[in-house]
Amino acid sequence: MKQELLHSHRKFYEHTLSKFERHYKTPQDTCYILVQHAFTPSMLFFDCIKDKIAAIIPKGSSATSNPEVVAELQQNFPGKIHRDISRSTLKNPDFTTRFLREATRGRPFLILEYGGYFAPAAQAISDDPILRRTLKGFVEGTENGIKGSDDGSIMGYKDIAYLLKHPVVSKSRSKIKTIMDIEIGPAIVHATNEIFKRNIGCTLNHWRGQIGVIGIGSIGHGILASLNKELLNPLVFDTDLAVMATLANHHNHAVNQKEILQRSDIVFLNTGSCFLSENPTLLKHIKDNAIFVLCTSGDIECGIPQLIADGHMSLIHSQSTSEIATFTTVHNKRIRLVQGSDGVGQAPNMSLRDGSSSPVNLMSDMEFCGIGEYLASAESTLQPGTIHQSPSAVENLILKEWLREFHPDTISNDKTQTSQRTCALAPMTVDLPQKLATPIPSQQGKTVLSRSPH
Repeated sequence: MKQELLHSHRKFYEHTLSKFERHYKTPQDTCYILVQHAFTPSMLFFDCIKDKIAAIIPKGSSATSNPEVVAELQQNFPGKIHRDISRSTLKNPDFTTRFLREATRGRPFLILEYGGYFAPAAQAISDDPILRRTLKGFVEGTENGIKGSDDGSIMGYKDIAYLLKHPVVSKSRSKIKTIMDIEIGPAIVHATNEIFKRNIGCTLNHWRGQIGVIGIGSIGHGILASLNKELLNPLVFDTDLAVMATLANHHNHAVNQKEILQRSDIVFLNTGSCFLSENPTLLKHIKDNAIFVLCTSGDIECGIPQLIADGHMSLIHSQSTSEIATFTTVHNKRIRLVQGSDGVGQAPNMSLRDGSSSPVNLMSDMEFCGIGEYLASAESTLQPGTIHQSPSAVENLILKEWLREFHPDTISNDKTQTSQRTCALAPMTVDLPQKLATPIPSQQGKTVLSRSPH
């Protein structure tokens, strides 16, 4: 990363953290337990909050693809990087409470995570006689971490929040997360192109088969926009009838669920649900030798492990590479899964060292910190028993600092005009909001509406 870009990113982090310190009366020894991806841009973020890091658990999908990033983390933060801890490990409440006691050593702490890793043990953590006095709350960054998997095999915070003695805050549908998710779509398309070049010898631009996109949320929005930009004319499907009507009205190739599976040689899956394991009869409609590209982990996106366990699919090791795995179904069809050699399947952008390298991601980093600092402060009024929305005042402060650093012409110099919007940091205490509408360009340059992230 160029030095001037690093300097600009550091300035944004440091200025925003300074704003949080001025507005919140947070104990100086407050620390974080983080579940984060192992991407190179995260190094600067971790460096800026190094005094607050109690432990970092690198997410398995990116850590497997980026061992050199994990090694650098271990060098920079000795004893605080826990590559051996997984979602499965943290299901054990005795292990998890012991780990948190040792990592935090009596300091006030927040759990800031992507993916709901701590949800299964959250009640044990909240009830623990030692941890309950120092835990300030849970902050979850993904919709999947809030709702868990559709088949119940993976617990989300919505399943347990009502039993907890500490608040849970979701930033999965915040304004900042919505902006960030739109950036993920192009990163997935870019990573897919790179994987295709290495394994198939062509890119999506030279692909002669049909492309389909199932699920037009914020990530699907970015995927569809990228494919339309290249005039690839994908088929599209969404379970929301209003989304389908709008897509069709603006000349996207909207088709039904059965048809998109039958006709597509490549399918981008962005449902945020166990799409196939919940309805395994769909497997018989999939085109033989089709390639599936997942937009999140395969255990939540389409239930690959469940399909394998139930005998609907099996991995053909002899026909698999590290980047494209081949499965056979009970209907004697082959399905190729990008990043699927682990028998689960991961989003292809996990293979990139930078993930989605957009500067928008810096805002998401700061949103974790802002919510965490508020929860740990004397000003916090968020109560346990429900899932709270990301405080809008925290979001606005971050958005303003980001614009000031990267697009300064958009920020007024009139301090009186803006101070009331960004300095009164009283959060909203509400349940998760209704899905918001976001514009999606069609291939004709018009716009359609979509649901916010799954």
